[in-house]
Amino acid sequence: MELLISMKAEYINKGIYFKESAIMQMPTAQTSGHFVAEYREGDEEKLQLLNRYVDILKQKLNGKEDFFVQETSFGFKLLKPVDNDVEYMDAWADWVMFTRGLLRELKEVVGD
Repeated sequence: MELLISMKAEYINKGIYFKESAIMQMPTAQTSGHFVAEYREGDEEKLQLLNRYVDILKQKLNGKEDFFVQETSFGFKLLKPVDNDVEYMDAWADWVMFTRGLLRELKEVVGD
């Protein structure tokens, strides 16, 4: 499984599966941006488990307006609006920690 994180979805190189890698794009100052975490799985059986987990994640995040889940053919994207009242580098550091924690949880559920 791989994790790609960015400030905007269009910065993520779509359609490529790297067996063991994590690509991070450092943020730039902007307004009305979104933090994006794309979780991808190339193994079909693990992808099915990941898709089941996405349904559980959606239920957990239901009612929380600051998270959006988009399913993809390789996994899912998790988006969170950038809070313009918070220093974006601090918010970025928090996002990196949050997405890596979720990756660890996903690996426990789906496997490495």
